Formats: sequence, structure tokens, C-alpha cells
Amino acid sequence: MDVLYFSRGRGRGHAVPDAAIMEAVHGIDPKIEWGFVSYGTGAATLLELGQNVQDLDLPDDNPFLETLIRACGVIRALNPRMVVSHEEFAALPAARICGAPSIFLVDWFKNEKQLITQTLAYADAVIFPGEQGVFDEPSFLKGKIEYVGSFVRGLAYHREDRERARAELGLASELTVVSVLPGTWANEKRAPVFDLLVSAFHALDCGKKLLCWAAGADFDTLTNLTRGVRDVSILRSPWPTERLMVASDLVLTKGNRGTIIEVAELGLPSISLSSGQNPIDDCLVARIKSNLPLRMKGITSDFLASCMQQKLEEGRDDVAPPTRAPGVCLVAKALVRRIKDLVGASGSQGAE
Repeated sequence: MDVLYFSRGRGRGHAVPDAAIMEAVHGIDPKIEWGFVSYGTGAATLLELGQNVQDLDLPDDNPFLETLIRACGVIRALNPRMVVSHEEFAALPAARICGAPSIFLVDWFKNEKQLITQTLAYADAVIFPGEQGVFDEPSFLKGKIEYVGSFVRGLAYHREDRERARAELGLASELTVVSVLPGTWANEKRAPVFDLLVSAFHALDCGKKLLCWAAGADFDTLTNLTRGVRDVSILRSPWPTERLMVASDLVLTKGNRGTIIEVAELGLPSISLSSGQNPIDDCLVARIKSNLPLRMKGITSDFLASCMQQKLEEGRDDVAPPTRAPGVCLVAKALVRRIKDLVGASGSQGAE
């Protein structure tokens, strides 16, 4: 194959945009052949999306050295012309060991003395789907980085689809809807917010209201906790998630930046509740003007209720949607250009 694409397996936040990126690459050059490598939730998500996936059979919190060993094995077995990796750092030294050129996708950098940052020295090119100047560039990446700006996958619903989304979800027009989209990794065991959030929601003064919680793996737990609790609806895995977003008046997350970026793209207000376990997300979501970032250990339910009330009173019309993000198109075009520069592609037509 032309491209062996390593997609980080922690949660769905990498797999979904990675599938969209490669579908966009296919739209630019349909002769480029690719396959994915992942593990855990990422591998399961890619399979759900109909992608060809090699599963490394590792947990979401994958050990670095074992990932390196297994990555070497799959690269040698499949012998791709190019390795692409989205935040799977072990894939870079594995590609170098196996003699394959590599491209890395990342929208953050850490101190260059850290091991994961040092793996970037083995990348032939870095595509940065974010803004320049937010992070210090590692000195050994000078001239290798291409900044393409923040991107959002193609969304099936936009805020003008509010009534359609509500009708499809069975939500009455007059309801004030607050949705919780915590992501798959930050479950209630890792980052509990249930008591804090439900108490704050019930303190809201906004007439008829409903709290919609996209529970995922927490579905059974939260269903049991909310038996007899009024105005709370536990959803298993509503997809596409943007349908629930646009049906909502306010979106709460556990700091997962991908969701917050999508909510901001839709022109909706959000509050992110951080447990402090992902400082990169904390850094990036604080820069999104429509989002209010809060630390869970520093707030009470009364304070959260007042923040939610203020966000609801501001109203969705006061949250101006930004200029439409270029979606995955610029990332895909940059990727096709880099593939051609480094190895070419069989029958490649190139990016316009």
C-alpha cells in the first residue's frame, strides 16, 4: 500500500477525524491506497466507520515500548511506501527502523527534552492542524512543519438545523436543553462530574429543561444513578454528535478539545470541566472564545449553576460562529503534497 496510517487509539477523538482526512485524500487522489493501524477504542471506531484496520491489540492507554515493537512488526509485514501517524509517537522510530519515510500530524508540542517529543526527530515532515505560535517549536523541527490552521471534520448538522435535530431526537421546541458530551476516554471512573453537574442543572431557573447526557460506556451506570431523577435523559452514543449539539442551548464537556472545537464551529456556547488530566486540552480550549473553561476541583455546584445560567442567558445568537473552518481539506491537500514529495504515489494525480 502507499500509506500505512497510525491513528492513536485513546478514545474516538483521533479515529473520527483520521477517517475523514483519508477520505478527503481519496477525493484528491483516488489511486492512493491506505490502511489504518490502531488499537483500543480507536481501532473499534475505525472498524465502525468501514475502514481497513490493523489492530495492535493494546489498551487505550498503550505502553510506549510495546507499541514500538508491534508497530515495527506491522510495518515490516505490510511494507508500505509511507507511514503517517496522528499523535502515535512510537510509530516514528518504528518507521525509521523499518526504512519507511514518515509524516506526523500533531497540533501541540511539549518540551523537546521529553521522550515523546524526541521521537519527532524521526519524522520527515510534520503537518500541524492548528495555529502557529501557540507552542514552542522543537529546535530539530525547523523547516519541517507545515501549519494548516484548525480544522473540523465535515458536520452533518449546523445550527440552522436546530428544529430538525430536535424533531429527530424527540425534543420539544420549548425545552431548554443542556447536553453533556464527555468523550469516550474521560468516563465517570476517570473524571467523575455526575453529582456536581446534575445538582447544578437542577438549580437552573429556565422553565422546562432537560439534561441530555451522551454516556457511552457509562450508560448502564448513569441509567441506574438517574432512576427517578427528573429532567435527565441518558443517551448511549448519539451519532452524529453534532445533531445533539445543535439541538442544545448549552454544551458541557470534560475538556475534550475536539468536541469543543466542533461546538465553537457551530456557533454554540460551551463549558469545559477539566480534571487536570490533559494539560494540552486545557491549554487549547482556553483559547476558544465561546467556551468557558473550569477546573472541577475548584468549583461548587452553586458556582457551576451560575456559570451555566449566564451562558444560557447570553443565548446562542450572541455566540457568533467563526469563519467556516477549512475542514479536513487543507490537511488532506498538505498530506498528498508531502506524500508526493517524499515517495510519490502510484498513479498520483496530485492536489490542486
